[in-house]
Amino acid sequence: MLVLTRERKTDNTIAVKKIRVPSGGELPYVSAQAVRYWIRMTLQNAGGKWIAAPIYREGKVAYTAADPINNWDDDLFGYMRAPSKKADAAKDAAATPLEKDRDITRVSPFRVSTIVAVAPSTVIDDFGTMSRHNGDPVPYEHQFYRAHLAGLFSLDLSCAGTFLTANA
Repeated sequence: MLVLTRERKTDNTIAVKKIRVPSGGELPYVSAQAVRYWIRMTLQNAGGKWIAAPIYREGKVAYTAADPINNWDDDLFGYMRAPSKKADAAKDAAATPLEKDRDITRVSPFRVSTIVAVAPSTVIDDFGTMSRHNGDPVPYEHQFYRAHLAGLFSLDLSCAGTFLTANA
């Protein structure tokens, strides 16, 4: 349960997600999506040979190349690629027959749970300003905390680097 009951003092507020426990305390948590993003960005920015999938966007839909052979994050983190139903998308010369005819998915061999504080933690409200420009600084609120977080991570070694295809 996300609890955002405090009064905002600025237009820009970044709140910590937390779970209220029966004892009256709150456990800060980080969503599985955020953890996966952190891992993906860490691998991409570490200076190694990590090969990240390009991201494409059509309106409000974003997707990767859905190519686990050439893009390692498509292999480890999975994907879902559903072709557009629009007539102009079906005419796109750059689209492969696979993309035009059916959805393609890969279940993630690397799985991550939400990570949650192991004990209640005090969340601190703080203020900051973005002031690297001319004019008045832009104030914002943010929260922070210190906690040990626990979660589950798993890697299905039999699926990583293994690919199957089936005609539907």
